[in-house]
Amino acid sequence: MSATADDALFDLDRVLARLDPVPPQLLEEARRAFCWRTVDAELAELSFDSLVDRDAALAVRAGTDLDLEPRMLGFGAVVDGEDLSIELEVTAAGGASCLVGQLWPAGADLADVQTGAGETATVPIDELGRFVVEPVPQGPVRLRIRHRDRIVQTTWVSYVRG
Repeated sequence: MSATADDALFDLDRVLARLDPVPPQLLEEARRAFCWRTVDAELAELSFDSLVDRDAALAVRAGTDLDLEPRMLGFGAVVDGEDLSIELEVTAAGGASCLVGQLWPAGADLADVQTGAGETATVPIDELGRFVVEPVPQGPVRLRIRHRDRIVQTTWVSYVRG
């Protein structure tokens, strides 16, 4: 957009705010509704994806063909004031895919792998927080973990390129 179009939108926003302001009660209700989106789970948001952050990945990799490299992903959440990270590595060899993950700090026994189609598979997590998912489902997938009496789930990600 040009600076003129941006200015026009900004002016329109100011005019609408003056002529038809959003009632404060509606804003408060919107804030409350937004908080309910994770009432039963903490959201672990994607903080790193080697497919997206190619420049950062190239800086630490000797090779230049990232399509042959494992895909690295990182998720982060704050659970009861404590930072929680979920680090994942997705590899594909001979048509088979494997997801190796680690939860830090450890504190969960099982992870549910949920697909966009509604299927769920449960995988064990060892005492160091490590787990393996084989094969990795196609399409959008999220991990759902019970960590110290709280449910933590990742955002939806397609791990395997179709």
